[in-house]
Amino acid sequence: RPAEKKVVKIAPPLSASERLQKRAERFNLPASSERLTSVNVDQLKKRAERFGVNVSSISQKIEEDEKLMKRKERFGILTSAGSVGGEDVEAKKMKRAERFGKV
Repeated sequence: RPAEKKVVKIAPPLSASERLQKRAERFNLPASSERLTSVNVDQLKKRAERFGVNVSSISQKIEEDEKLMKRKERFGILTSAGSVGGEDVEAKKMKRAERFGKV
């Protein structure tokens, strides 16, 4: 009597929204992504106090993150410090290469 083989179907990878929908069905939650990404500041402060972390540093970090998000929304993501002064860095690299004879 030959052994029966099981056929396992592999589903294609789901999109993020489909995964979120399935997770919501599994845990009986509303399928909204904002619920997963929102941060409860009061809860973070309580945890920080419990574990001896400075509470003001956490609130400052949250405020800085919010400021950065607002700036990115306002000016776009291209506002990074790395893009400023790129020509100057290249000039320094060329001068250094000339000094060491690697032109």
